[in-house]
Amino acid sequence: MAFNESNIERLLSQGESAGVFHKAVAGFILPDGITRTVALNTPADTVFDIASLTKVCPTSTLALCYILEGKLHLDDRVIDYIPELQTNYREDICVFHLLTHSLDYRVPMKTLRTLPPEGILNALFTYKFAKAPGADFNYGNPASVLLGIILQRLTGKDLQQQGRERFFEPLGMTRSGWDPLTREWNAIPREEIAPTEICEFRGREICGEIHDESAWVLRKLFPVGSAGMFSCVPDLLKFVHMVMNDGIAAGANGSEIRVAPAGILKMVSENAFTREGAAQFLPAGNSTAGNSTAGNSTAGDSPAGAANGACTALGWELAQGKFMGSRVSPHAFGKTGFTGASIVADPIAGAAVVLLSDFTYPHREASADRIHAFRASLADAFFGF
Repeated sequence: MAFNESNIERLLSQGESAGVFHKAVAGFILPDGITRTVALNTPADTVFDIASLTKVCPTSTLALCYILEGKLHLDDRVIDYIPELQTNYREDICVFHLLTHSLDYRVPMKTLRTLPPEGILNALFTYKFAKAPGADFNYGNPASVLLGIILQRLTGKDLQQQGRERFFEPLGMTRSGWDPLTREWNAIPREEIAPTEICEFRGREICGEIHDESAWVLRKLFPVGSAGMFSCVPDLLKFVHMVMNDGIAAGANGSEIRVAPAGILKMVSENAFTREGAAQFLPAGNSTAGNSTAGNSTAGDSPAGAANGACTALGWELAQGKFMGSRVSPHAFGKTGFTGASIVADPIAGAAVVLLSDFTYPHREASADRIHAFRASLADAFFGF
């Protein structure tokens, strides 16, 4: 794979000219492990609100570490950690459903932003589902909020502390975490953070505070698993490289350190709905689990019948052509963030691309179509060489 920096610079300039973003940083992991970074109108280490990338860095990846260590299990019931959960089907909701977003929450959390934090949680805890757990794939924030609460109660530490201890400090992710302006360790000056939006709801420019409205309200209680992390491309490249290397990262003096348990890569790069044992989490007649593998489908395709045809890894998105493009393998995993953030990692190619941008500045767009198209073009340009 040859890296064409001028081609990446041209793509970023085209994105700026089209008004998709004004500032952006793209980072790349090459098959030999070398990283490259290309920046547009901002330093390469600019800190961005990474929005829903929080769901994977650190939330779901923490959960997968605990599962591999035997501290948490896919079949653990959510009510055993969150007894306040009073939804229908409460006895049947498991950690698996949170990691695969196969709970039928149909409430946009933006509609809850005017409630106090306790009111937001109560809305989630008392929701009435139209479908049983595992019946459908329904990506959204509620599952990640619940997962974050479980991890906090499991460890006795909030997500900020867990992420710092497990990932940020061992990997040297010195510019990553919640509350970049005010935290006691490695606080980031405001001028080194990209503004996210001139927000009508809050009546001010958002810079260095959580952009996602419900996560911003819930931060009064604790950092939530759905959104709120801030990071920079160099830090995220370290995180992604560690996952692609099955939990191993470079330590001091060229040594290797194990940051996550062996097996993490397999968990994030195979379809969770076709893994052995997945059928127990799906309603009768809605499963082909165990009869196919992620490697047998093309990017964006899914086995018929598994959670109504969903294709997702545990905690990460899998083989999604809408933002990963057409040049990645069926085992490519990644994530997107509302603010203009994305990760695309292909373990077969041994390569990855991370994009952070100010897509929502000065104001958010009605859909993510344009940033998805740019993400896919960037991935195609990189993985196609």
